[in-house]
Amino acid sequence: MHTLYSACAETKLEDIEGYCRANDVDVVSITDHDSIASALELQRISPNLRVIVGSEIKSRQGEIVGLFLKSEIQPGLDALETCEQIKRQGGLVYIPHPFDPFKINRLKRKALMEVLDLVDIIEVYNAKLITPFYNITARRFADKYGKVGAAGSDAHYLSAIDVCVNEMDDFSTPEEFLCNLRNGRLVTRRSGVLRAWYVGLRNVLIGEGHHIKRYGRR
Repeated sequence: MHTLYSACAETKLEDIEGYCRANDVDVVSITDHDSIASALELQRISPNLRVIVGSEIKSRQGEIVGLFLKSEIQPGLDALETCEQIKRQGGLVYIPHPFDPFKINRLKRKALMEVLDLVDIIEVYNAKLITPFYNITARRFADKYGKVGAAGSDAHYLSAIDVCVNEMDDFSTPEEFLCNLRNGRLVTRRSGVLRAWYVGLRNVLIGEGHHIKRYGRR
């Protein structure tokens, strides 16, 4: 999920723990664009909520998500270097919405094949895709290459957090997370694409989103 630390989202950190508690969500992964600051801050202010520190990093060939990160990874690197830096931190490489042509910053297939050996997880269901065909394509790809599949709510507003969830056994390490995710169950629904677009446009117009990260606003 994304928060106000991304230009495309509106979710405030102080609202997340209460929403998750009310909707039986035990763990969230915060993957704001090119930053782990929001995830670290959520860990600080919500000690009763488990937070996976992540980031959606824009490499030269497209976006790659790192999970279980310890430090920020510079955007604009080659896709291979981005994946290698995630691995050096003991993190997991997660490829979001790989086959949706409407996601102009997606990691393209040629680049995906070049880093495939370093990929841990393929997002086989993204709640915001316009047509299910692209999710089906992602599932077939993950199955063909033996990659773990995951569902992503790709939440840009609070009520979208639990649109998709990954039901799985508990974990204590990234390796255990990956194993249990492989044996887990994906619970999927679609979220409002138009609502997400509206949130991003509104943030640009009223100066929210990435300005929080840039200027420290609350």
